[in-house]
Amino acid sequence: MPGQAMVLAIEASQRAQSVALGHADWVEQEPVQADRRDVEDLLPAIDRLCRRRQVAPCSLGAVVVDGGPGGFTGLRMAHAAAQAMALAIGVPVVQVCAAVVAVEVARREGRLQPEQASWVALACKGEEAWTARVDRRGEPDVAADARSRTVDMWDQAGVECLVADEHLPASWVQACERRGIRRVPLQLDAAGLLRVGMRMLERGRTVRAEALVPLYPREAEAVRLWRERHGAGTDGTGGA
Repeated sequence: MPGQAMVLAIEASQRAQSVALGHADWVEQEPVQADRRDVEDLLPAIDRLCRRRQVAPCSLGAVVVDGGPGGFTGLRMAHAAAQAMALAIGVPVVQVCAAVVAVEVARREGRLQPEQASWVALACKGEEAWTARVDRRGEPDVAADARSRTVDMWDQAGVECLVADEHLPASWVQACERRGIRRVPLQLDAAGLLRVGMRMLERGRTVRAEALVPLYPREAEAVRLWRERHGAGTDGTGGA
């Protein structure tokens, strides 16, 4: 990366949140306290990390953010922070799919082989899971065939492993057991996000800060309930 510019990564798509700072030679991570609704620790965590490494935010070369899918509130906060910082400093933003981050962390920790293709399941609800395939042998750092589906909509032929958390629906667990598909624990962190983001930055895969939008696997529950209670259509107009 030219000039070894510092890059900031914000990972807030899951319950365990963190931020990371670094460049091609080193990466340092800082946890974000996200288990209390009355404490907002994302920006303070960024400040702690920058102060510890004596890095002025204005010296950053880019901001990387996990684009989701994930928790609605965490994604909005992370994207708002990334967008504000990028616009204020005048630097590019790299948006990374959470599935790619999950595979990066699993490979780093030895739970997946370096070139092994894997499926990732996120944002499970009912019998549905948002799933995507991550395969280093094709275009790197891309989540393919990504969408929310039930297990009977998932082509399991040739699948070796599935990265998923403890919320994976029972129907999916049973399908993995029948097919001999190995389940790998899902974990995401800002250090893994930063490493993926720096590779994407080198290839010029950035987004304009003003165009940054989180990836939601499905309509927000609050929106669905509001439509049901008020009889509104999907276009916001009242129903019959």
